[in-house]
Amino acid sequence: MDNMRRRTGKNNIIAFFLALISAVFLFISGTTGVASLMQIERIVSKYADIPYINILFGLVFIVASLGGIAVLIGGILILKDKAFLGSILIFLGSGAGLISFFFNLYISIKAHDLSLYSYLSFSSLGLIFAIAAQVVSTNIKKSWLYRKLKR
Repeated sequence: MDNMRRRTGKNNIIAFFLALISAVFLFISGTTGVASLMQIERIVSKYADIPYINILFGLVFIVASLGGIAVLIGGILILKDKAFLGSILIFLGSGAGLISFFFNLYISIKAHDLSLYSYLSFSSLGLIFAIAAQVVSTNIKKSWLYRKLKR
């Protein structure tokens, strides 16, 4: 048990530094997660009539608009052993980076130019480091969601 705790702590430290690097890249590029959330809100409001959904999306937009700052706060939460909440903040903060990454990939495939240079934009690097931080920090057996579903 002590070895697993030590390994999880080490993973969280690595995840924090990956999130820190991601936050710097996302902050430099100006990438925020608002664009993807606006599309999700349009789809949800079109097909679901849920009361107070605009208030919920408003709160999520505030977090997503922080971009690199949200990713940095998520990294700090992971460092404090709150990996689930930290991963959510990292996901929200880097949301638009995912769209631009796939857009760059699509353009590269259409232009028959799959060079590495086309993926080395600051937002793409920020997204890659954000995903790496989420993967490294994931310890499914410690998460509260896993324990609730296991019952």
